[in-house]
Amino acid sequence: MSEAHFSVDPRLTRLLGETYRSSEVALKELVDNAWDADAQNVWITLPEPLTGDAVVIRDDGTGMTPNEMRREYLNIASDKRTRTGDMTPGLRRKIKGRKGIGKFAGLTLATQMQIEAVARGTKCTLVIDKLLLIENQGDLENVPLPLGEEPAPADAHGTTVTLSMLDQRLNFPTPERLKEVLVYEYGREENFTVHVNSDALSVEDVPGTTTKATAQLTDEGAIDLRFTIAEGKKMPRAPGIVLKVNGKAVGKPQFFDLDEDEEIPKSLIKRVYGEVELTGIEDFVTADWGGVIENSISYQEAKAYVQEEVKKALHGEHARDMSLQKARLQRQIHLRLQELPENRRHYAEVALNRILKRFYGESDERVTVIADVALDAMEHDAYWAVLEKIQACSDGDVSDFAASLEQFGLLELSTIGTQAGRRREFLDAFDHLTQNPKTLEKEAHQALETNLWVLGRQYALMSSNVTLKSMIASYCSDRFKGEGSAHRPDLLLSQGYGDRYLLIEFKRPSHIITRADVAQAEQYRDELTSRLSSTAAMDIMLIGRGKADTLSANNLNRDIVIHSYASVISAARSELDWIVNSLAA
Repeated sequence: MSEAHFSVDPRLTRLLGETYRSSEVALKELVDNAWDADAQNVWITLPEPLTGDAVVIRDDGTGMTPNEMRREYLNIASDKRTRTGDMTPGLRRKIKGRKGIGKFAGLTLATQMQIEAVARGTKCTLVIDKLLLIENQGDLENVPLPLGEEPAPADAHGTTVTLSMLDQRLNFPTPERLKEVLVYEYGREENFTVHVNSDALSVEDVPGTTTKATAQLTDEGAIDLRFTIAEGKKMPRAPGIVLKVNGKAVGKPQFFDLDEDEEIPKSLIKRVYGEVELTGIEDFVTADWGGVIENSISYQEAKAYVQEEVKKALHGEHARDMSLQKARLQRQIHLRLQELPENRRHYAEVALNRILKRFYGESDERVTVIADVALDAMEHDAYWAVLEKIQACSDGDVSDFAASLEQFGLLELSTIGTQAGRRREFLDAFDHLTQNPKTLEKEAHQALETNLWVLGRQYALMSSNVTLKSMIASYCSDRFKGEGSAHRPDLLLSQGYGDRYLLIEFKRPSHIITRADVAQAEQYRDELTSRLSSTAAMDIMLIGRGKADTLSANNLNRDIVIHSYASVISAARSELDWIVNSLAA
């Protein structure tokens, strides 16, 4: 038995003051250490409360030799990434440990921590006593730490942390709470399985509503579906449903096209976390296990089954959430509805239900503001009175009917003038945004995506539907990765007639558009067009500070246009000024 000592960094005093908000979060820190050690399995054993037994965390990672224990493990508060880089040496994982104090996490809930590490034919055992550290915090370098060494099988490796003499003042860690903490980060990791009291993390460990369903496929195959609709603000990593064949995952988590169903709010589908096990389709799995041959009859049957079960559960969850939110807002909504004439209340309630559905997932505060604005409009909107008058006169006196229609027309003109004034205010704000040198293309994209009228009347009714957005997303995930993810096409629109599309490339408002930008956009068009029908045609619009002097408009194809933000704003403002002046004449 020999002695070891801490190697102390000057930041130690401050870092030791950092605590973990719960015993489960402290134990997660030790799981992070196993991840950094390239472990593929972690086994956590939690004893029954009040038994006095220890908590044990064991992994099959690289372990440590006695020299590594002294040189690295006992080097307190040093950033591991500065010594070894950002990635683990074996499995090339991104290192989680940063501050070098994760080793103290076990002492959050235990008085004594024993670390037993096996690597390269040697087992070393280190014992750390929390009471000694507290008594000698100002002189940690001289605290003796018993370090034992003994031979071990050459192929053995891993680390076992034993936490004993648990602090009875803290809530005892439970398997349920620990799984809940771990599943968000480690429930989807490949080649890394966490077992808590012998049970591996699963979809049932995500807090929320869990559904299980099984069925027999037509071609003698079976389907076993399990998924949870997560609750709360914290969502699990990599949402979706993992397809498994014979226990092995096929490809990445997916939504089986439910993310393209416009009846399901996007914020709701992202709460789905599950897996589906299929048998009888082994012959239709691709060679790299990256997917399945989708036109197989069994897979299509399984896909339809998953869609039906998940959609049914989502509709139930959606209705429940909306009912709860409406109940929370009901008193305020009821008071406002009482201010409306009785004959309008039914329509107001229908409108409010549409608002709740449209803004599903938003906070009560935001929905309340939106509902207030809508009720204000209903309360003061002159359309109500005019439409009621038209309805009353439609079967009566012709002159009264004509006068009501005239009144409706005048109201329409008034509304147009009000809308034009509001659009001018938007242009002023957008002009201010584009004048800011810090504005990036993504901010310009965000501002214009739902305000295409700025580009001209011919673009106002264009849209980027779910299918087009999915096509862009799929293309970008295949084509742009790593550093190239910053260079990707922006907005693909359907022009609403024939088979024609428009690709808009937003550049920074300070960026001068060059021949290279045009070539890049043309490459995007070539690759995206291959995903459309053979008759599809695609125009290109680039928007930036303007075109470079060396780029001649005469040398551009006729289906490519270049605009500056300043020219777009100026043209839109001129059109609005004309509308306002015409209405005032």
